[in-house]
Amino acid sequence: MALDAFVRCTCIRDGKAKPHPFPDRLTFDERGEPILTGDPTDDEWEAHDQWLSESCEHEGFILSFFLGNITKVGNLRSFLRHLQGKPGPRFPILLEKVLYDGTHTGDWIPIKESPVLLKEVDTVLHSSDILAESEKEFFNNMKLLCEASIATGNAIMF
Repeated sequence: MALDAFVRCTCIRDGKAKPHPFPDRLTFDERGEPILTGDPTDDEWEAHDQWLSESCEHEGFILSFFLGNITKVGNLRSFLRHLQGKPGPRFPILLEKVLYDGTHTGDWIPIKESPVLLKEVDTVLHSSDILAESEKEFFNNMKLLCEASIATGNAIMF
């Protein structure tokens, strides 16, 4: 079990993607995910998913990372709880929406929260002298995800 995160590119939204098989039914949900309207059949979903994976040079994603397994996430959560001290919480998004579970999928950080999450991540990275290499890697990847989210206007997805 693992935790992965990604940010979609803007090719579809910007009209730079290949033509969709059902362009009149293509829309975006509240997360910014391209979806089909109506009541799509399994074959239509399969065609949509196939198109999505080949829609542009980015295959739909500007950035994608493996963040860690369930053990690493648990260790990071413990580290952050110790780092925040009292009165806390200094890391509410990291603890409640990113590191609350090492295997969550389908969750997302809305674009409006990405700048706040970036501040949390930067706060941790300012303590880089006490971070292990794997912790540095995690927080550097989170920083890149936040920056990509802000740059594209797309959510961070898990």
